[in-house]
Amino acid sequence: MKIGIYSGSFNPVHVGHVALADYVVEQGLVDEVWMIRSLLNPLKKASGMMADSDRLRMLELAIEGHPGLRVSTIEDQLPVPNYTITTLRTLQATYPDDEFHLIVGADNWQIFQQWREWESILRDFHLIVYPRPGYPIAPQEVPHVRFIDAPLYDISSTQIRECLEKGLPLTGLVDDKVAAYLQQL
Repeated sequence: MKIGIYSGSFNPVHVGHVALADYVVEQGLVDEVWMIRSLLNPLKKASGMMADSDRLRMLELAIEGHPGLRVSTIEDQLPVPNYTITTLRTLQATYPDDEFHLIVGADNWQIFQQWREWESILRDFHLIVYPRPGYPIAPQEVPHVRFIDAPLYDISSTQIRECLEKGLPLTGLVDDKVAAYLQQL
């Protein structure tokens, strides 16, 4: 089976995250997308991060009713900070019959050479690179890398946290169940 790995802080998960994952499955690029809530991204600051359990619960709520999507907690058993190469190798060892496709945005593609063992990721796994507003990419011929023309979702988790702080509605930004959960925090 072809499995898309979509890892992120999901601080919080928004409709753009889920729509992109659905798109990757609907286009037949993978059979399923496993969404992984990263505990601590080595390239991001930890300040302002919602609790791990809250981010995980919101991710579970957000994908309800999306049959091609599932949540994986594989990184919960790995050392922090965790690196993508460790996650991918752990997944490959655990599910040796599956083929893993890492899903990354154009923003991450532009800094991919900063990732730990990025050359190993390119050599041993597949990448799906999707567009992000403000990060133009010219498709290139790179083995195991597929540049897709997914719809742009100009929504950010930062924008959602700012709306929460100001008491603004979250309509159209997050799933209704996620919005209800956020209101309880």
